[in-house]
Amino acid sequence: MTTKIHSKIEEIPTIADFVLASVTRDLADFTAYSPLFTEAYLTDFEAKRKIATELIMTDSVNYELKATTAELYKQLKNFRSLLVRIEGYLHLATGNLNNEKLGLVKLRFNINKGNIEGVILNGRSFLTNLTKNKTVLMEKGLKQEQLDNITTLLNTVERLNKEQNLLQSKRSENCLKNRDIFNNLWDLLWPVMKAGKAIYKGTNESKLKDYTMTQIQKRMNNERKKAADADAPADPAVEPTK
Repeated sequence: MTTKIHSKIEEIPTIADFVLASVTRDLADFTAYSPLFTEAYLTDFEAKRKIATELIMTDSVNYELKATTAELYKQLKNFRSLLVRIEGYLHLATGNLNNEKLGLVKLRFNINKGNIEGVILNGRSFLTNLTKNKTVLMEKGLKQEQLDNITTLLNTVERLNKEQNLLQSKRSENCLKNRDIFNNLWDLLWPVMKAGKAIYKGTNESKLKDYTMTQIQKRMNNERKKAADADAPADPAVEPTK
């Protein structure tokens, strides 16, 4: 009987991929812990992971989602590049502004974190502050075209974010239609994670993380961001002062 699934159903194959690599490495420890975990168990685990993965990868919604996500991160890179030039004008106008950063630190922090809702919220606030101070900034070289570009970028990011959310919902719905496939995978995944915690808790904190859901999900998020950040110089993700 399938236990409660503790993740988004469409994320199960990726989680299974991480866990399968770990348990393959640690099979001797698992076999010593319980006769349940054998080479045959891992073979079945891998077969069911492939079936679930192929189901997602061949879903046309997944292709659309990948394209939308790639475009969204491309726009964030464009935004980051534009902010470098805008920041130059802020430095030139130091002493003449009501707020020297005008919310730039918070905006950049959210861009670097990939927090799209935060980008939209802080981006619009930053644009408002720029507009209030545009007379001073234009004396230093700021162009109306640059303000218009920020507006366009924010509108594009907001549109892509809505499209991404819609596609993610559609993908989840498609996965739910094939729930038995994901349940079968979960029934092999979850015992491994529970056993991993029992084996390594208090004895090997590094390996324990490989079987802890929150830690695996952090690794997944980091992997998603790697491709987006690879080509762009990252600004320090320092928490903005309040």
